[in-house]
Amino acid sequence: MTRRTLPHSPYITAVVTALTAAGLEPTEWWTDDSNLDRYREDDLDGVAVMLDAVLVWDEEHPALDGQVHRHGIALLWDHPADAWMWAERASNGHLVRDPELLPALGRWSHPAAVADTVRALLTGAPRPTGHAPYWHEADPVRVAVAAWAAAEDAQGAS
Repeated sequence: MTRRTLPHSPYITAVVTALTAAGLEPTEWWTDDSNLDRYREDDLDGVAVMLDAVLVWDEEHPALDGQVHRHGIALLWDHPADAWMWAERASNGHLVRDPELLPALGRWSHPAAVADTVRALLTGAPRPTGHAPYWHEADPVRVAVAAWAAAEDAQGAS
């Protein structure tokens, strides 16, 4: 987990709280703002950074069906991606493949909906269908993230 609060930290913390309440607490998780923004296709490509979060369930996690995902999974949240992503983990802890978008889980999906999807991913059950409800408590977080992104753009442009 990050040692300082980032603009998206309150949302990710709410998701981890919902996961924990559902008996699905990640083995580890963190938020970051130091990775290059891989979504850029402008003058700031290779310069600007993004906000992200990584939640990991390792091979020892009690909710994981080892027959489905032997070495665990990772759930990822990136700004500016519009949806959560996930990937299976390899024995060395790296991802087996590029993360797959979870289009039903929008960037600000309700934490309980994220927990429902994680349960399905961990067990190999069918994922919930439809689009997860928006989490209205994310409104101030969205504002903080937008301000952070604008400052990042201004800094990169200077």
